[in-house]
Amino acid sequence: MKRLLYTLSCVILPGLHLYAADTLPDSNDSTLNYTRTLPELNVKSQKVEKSISSTVPIHVLSSKDMEERGVTNISDALLRLPGVNLRDYGGAGGLKTVSVRGLGAQHTGVSYDGVMLTDARSGEIDLSRYSLNTISSISLTSGDNSDIFIPARNAASASTLSLSTIAAPEAWKKALKGKIKIKGGDFGMINPSGEIGYSNGSNFNLNALVDYFHAKNNYKFLLKNGDFSSHERRNHSRMNSIHTELTANYLPTPSSSLSGKLYFYGNSRLLPGPVIYYAAEGNESLKDRNFFGQLKYRNKLSSIFSVSALGKFNFAGNHYEDIDGKYPGGRLDQKYIQREVYSSASLLCLPARSWAMDYSMDWWWNNLSSNLPANNHPYRHSILQSLSASYKKGAVAAMVRLLYSIYLDKAAGQGIEIDKRHSRLSPAVSVNFRPFTVVPLYLRASYKNIFRMPTFNELYFDNYGTVELRPEITDQWNVGMTFSLPESYGIFKSLDLTVDGYLNTVKDKIVAIPYNLFKWTMTNLGKARIYGLDVTLNTEIGLTATQSLIGALTYSYQRAQPRTSPDMIDWMKQIAYTPLNSGSASISWLNPWVSIVLSGRGSSARYTTSANLPSTRLPGYAEFGTSLFHEFKFKAQSLEIRAEVSNIFNKQYEVVARYPMPGRAWTASLSYSF
Repeated sequence: MKRLLYTLSCVILPGLHLYAADTLPDSNDSTLNYTRTLPELNVKSQKVEKSISSTVPIHVLSSKDMEERGVTNISDALLRLPGVNLRDYGGAGGLKTVSVRGLGAQHTGVSYDGVMLTDARSGEIDLSRYSLNTISSISLTSGDNSDIFIPARNAASASTLSLSTIAAPEAWKKALKGKIKIKGGDFGMINPSGEIGYSNGSNFNLNALVDYFHAKNNYKFLLKNGDFSSHERRNHSRMNSIHTELTANYLPTPSSSLSGKLYFYGNSRLLPGPVIYYAAEGNESLKDRNFFGQLKYRNKLSSIFSVSALGKFNFAGNHYEDIDGKYPGGRLDQKYIQREVYSSASLLCLPARSWAMDYSMDWWWNNLSSNLPANNHPYRHSILQSLSASYKKGAVAAMVRLLYSIYLDKAAGQGIEIDKRHSRLSPAVSVNFRPFTVVPLYLRASYKNIFRMPTFNELYFDNYGTVELRPEITDQWNVGMTFSLPESYGIFKSLDLTVDGYLNTVKDKIVAIPYNLFKWTMTNLGKARIYGLDVTLNTEIGLTATQSLIGALTYSYQRAQPRTSPDMIDWMKQIAYTPLNSGSASISWLNPWVSIVLSGRGSSARYTTSANLPSTRLPGYAEFGTSLFHEFKFKAQSLEIRAEVSNIFNKQYEVVARYPMPGRAWTASLSYSF
């Protein structure tokens, strides 16, 4: 009877939603293991648990992984994850957006320290603004999140890319710590950064960091035009940015935590534009400003109930200029301002040893204003509620979630009045099973239904938007396996293999249809089907007591087909910018002298349009790099020296058409920690 009352309370009490959201750094752990205290959190075991016992594919790169595998920048890190297609517009600091399993950047949610980032205008998060200097781990979840004690918003994307900043457990043990790093390289790149942290050794710490980046990006490239070619240099590409954060963590009691973060990012960049033969230098520039503040709270009320709460305010401004005689007055000047207010509430209940249940409710408000004549002042209220349950006993782990989404859109301007409501119930279910107790083999299967709301650009942008758009609806199926050695075996210190096959379908896909040369219209014309295979292999081989080899391999096959109508030119072709084959590999020799890393990544041919015309074909490429590093340790201090060469064979290629990528380049860094 007592257990029955507990179960009923888990269903009734969440309706009060008095508390909210994801707070502690271990929020991505299994929801059945919340008895660990923060100072004892073990990142390594957390990573193993994610990749092995998760009911959905989760791939994690820690800062140590990235250092040992010779990862040089955020683009390189993302391309070490399976199923990722990165649109890279070239150069350090150039626009970078990520698509997972062929669904497009708008379907990929990006979280920063457990809280979702947003861009209501375009729906795409520019990942170039995040530096590896401040990232402690990157993880990619395909499908639903197997953790149930999270904000409802964290489960509202087809895939989620999670960025975590440096907030290691040792921050609670050392009174004063810090890190100073200077990095420089080809094409006028210089990147100094500094971090300092204070802890009282028990229940409070404070961290501050500053990261400045500058690059001229004036790299050489080969320009081809039919039978003619010439060596050119990328100009008008200067980049300046600064990123600062202030983070505080406080443990009022052993079972509760309170954390806050203030974040600012600003950049001023010149935009070179696409490379066109005999074209003049670009005159475009872009300034971005982003500030947010967030406060998170979590409390384990008893062995049965836990609550969490989250509040956030976000401000983002963009200023785009293009000086050209074709515009009235010789200048195009566009300014956009986005604001967001966000809150979340979650209640976790453990009614039985093998069961966990969660109710989460999120609300946020977005608006967009601009200096454009067609400014409609759109704003959106979003309300998400999720009811989740997980089960874990013996060899079986399972999760089921129902997500109910409500979006209220309003806009007024140019004689129109928009007041629309969209709602949908989206289910997700996943299971993980270990068939043999003596074999470290895990099988998993999952299904997730989700939908994507049209962005403000797609709805309201002048000469482009269509206010009658419906949301895109996706269905995701995944079947996979993980093989992982639980401990050293012979020369293998570790070995992890994952294989996942998937099928994604998209209904009411939003596509742009030209009305005339200058005006396009958005419509729900499209359907798409994407199926593929992701494979990862990570291993460490012990050579001696102080030497080892670390190998990492990823491979992805994606067949992404438009399937709107057999009468359309793109029927059963390959979706634009989606390669059939892509992958990466690295091998590292770690030793007491100078560690050496050899790495490579590549992609098969792609097309710039879904019609797959020969004139739109981008050739495949393979790029290789190497890095050398050594760390000197002096008691509680360390000094690391690192040198890297990327694209060592000076391969000329493009990820986005007419945006050439840099050729051979070197970087060197010096990092001092205390």
